[in-house]
Amino acid sequence: MKFFSKPLFTGFAPNIEPADVRKACRYLLLPWNWHLLRSGTGAEHVEKKLCKYFWVPYAKTFDSGRSALFHALKTLDVGEGDEVLVQAYTCVVVINAIHWAGATPVYVDVLDNFTMDPADALKKINPKTKSIMLQHTFGVPADINKLLALAKTHGLSTIEDCAHALGGMYNKKFLGTYADIGMFSFGTDKSISCGRGGALITNNTALAKKISTRHARLPRMDTAQLFHHLWHFPIFYIAKPVYNIFVGKLLLACAKKFHITHRIISNEEKQGRQQICYPATLAHPLADILTYQFDILDKKNAHRIHIANIYRKYVHPKVVQPLKDYTLVVPLRYPLLLQEPTQLHRYAKQQGIILGDWYQTVVAPADSTGAHTQYISGSCPRAETLAQQSINLPTHSGITEKDAYRIVEVVNTYITHVS
Repeated sequence: MKFFSKPLFTGFAPNIEPADVRKACRYLLLPWNWHLLRSGTGAEHVEKKLCKYFWVPYAKTFDSGRSALFHALKTLDVGEGDEVLVQAYTCVVVINAIHWAGATPVYVDVLDNFTMDPADALKKINPKTKSIMLQHTFGVPADINKLLALAKTHGLSTIEDCAHALGGMYNKKFLGTYADIGMFSFGTDKSISCGRGGALITNNTALAKKISTRHARLPRMDTAQLFHHLWHFPIFYIAKPVYNIFVGKLLLACAKKFHITHRIISNEEKQGRQQICYPATLAHPLADILTYQFDILDKKNAHRIHIANIYRKYVHPKVVQPLKDYTLVVPLRYPLLLQEPTQLHRYAKQQGIILGDWYQTVVAPADSTGAHTQYISGSCPRAETLAQQSINLPTHSGITEKDAYRIVEVVNTYITHVS
């Protein structure tokens, strides 16, 4: 019975480590640490780590990837009347950042590997196009050479959206270092996490100065919001192991109802509205947690590759594996394609396994897809098909080899005996 087996999650704060919980509790519960909620040099320390890791001269942290993306667009002088090429099969916060910069998103269809199709991108360039956003979905590198050549030919600026791809490489060079600016996210479900955080990196001195100028004007993260992000660590750490026996579900439901923890995407953001307390700087306590997470990034990424290889080898051959040949990719999640993914979701949940649903719509989450996204149905047919068929398996450090084989068994049993 699922009540006696370890609950397995694809999301649900997968990166939490015991050290993160201890750090969060020190800031929450020890009064002599409360002054660090509004001060501290943790963000600067993370920026130095980013520069050293990526071999770049400039890095700046922000409260989130979406805030970092907004400032990347403004740094590149994207504004009113401009258009930004962005792939379909993406998150609403990406689209919001474009809107908040004053520009219009132009959706480009994707290849079978979930990244932007250069041929469709070429068709959608026009005199209003100002920038191209290269999204490395699930950690798979976009067609960097073709897209950068396209940008150069048409005089367009470029941003790499590396929210899924921290530490990934292409031709022995880090993703995020190819475009004018690279953006990273440290949200709860990303490669590493501090609850909420983001960063920009660049090799361009002029752009670095503009980023620094914009960053200097930012307010500190709101203290009440910071408390929400810190409570996230102990609450999820306690609730997840007992999720199957109702106690965990009750704890998470109460935390959500009484606004103790934060939502990954707020209701305002789902409707395209900007939260009044953001953008902001990265708070010291979150940066402190991120420092430890960054130190174990390579270990986490090696684990993701190992777990993905188990899926790659043992998942039933009837199941389409879009990343089957991408053996060197660091997969944030391991996507599969099925005709009826919701049925596998339901079956796996009965076995105590919560599989991932990135992405069920071309602009996710599903309840954010509306007029404000400006997506025109039928304009990106391949992305629409992938969204209808996508389901993903977890690769994070909380998934052991034994867990991976259990997930494979559930998927294969569904394929051979249930579907």
